[in-house]
Amino acid sequence: MIAHVTIRTAKQVETVEFYQWLLGLPVSRTLDTPNGKIIFLGGGETALELIADDTAKPIDAEGLTIGFAIDDLDEKLALLDSRQIPHSNVIMPGGDGIRFAYFTDLNGCGIQLFETN
Repeated sequence: MIAHVTIRTAKQVETVEFYQWLLGLPVSRTLDTPNGKIIFLGGGETALELIADDTAKPIDAEGLTIGFAIDDLDEKLALLDSRQIPHSNVIMPGGDGIRFAYFTDLNGCGIQLFETN
């Protein structure tokens, strides 16, 4: 089981606000460290860990994507469009009701939003 996925970010506040706005991820835990805060988002089995790091550069991890299961892909893509955040076209790989799209978050992290009907 994956406990968490970590993103080191110079934009911790903005990143928390973004994931709460787009996905409604709650802050599940906050840790104060000598170097700043560590904030965990999500209430499920796997958390998104955001470590404040003023020296963090945008992520360049081609081929690595964090996938989020959502209820309404069209609604989330409309939210991205409202902020002019580019995303892929909707991909439907087969007849099993799975639809998904990709975008890059403000830290350069690849994100997949997928819907299963």
